Amino acid sequence: MGVTAVKARDQLRRYLFETLIPTPPNAWPADDADLYANGLDSLRLMQLLTFIEQDIGINLPDDEVTPERVGSVASIVEWITNRNG
Repeated sequence: MGVTAVKARDQLRRYLFETLIPTPPNAWPADDADLYANGLDSLRLMQLLTFIEQDIGINLPDDEVTPERVGSVASIVEWITNRNG
């Protein structure tokens, strides 16, 4: 059974803003906010991709990583759900 968009979104938001980019819950950016403008960098991106593969269970090939796909929570969720089929 695949991961749902809602579950992926919730897992991503918690990991991003509780662990990678510590942010008070009342200040978490919107799903369409630019993650790079909110503190995502190349090291955190690699940690995020590892989390998606290990904890969410979706393999995201390195050659598919683009700024558009990883620029916001919404775009990552769309990518995950498209890969999940």
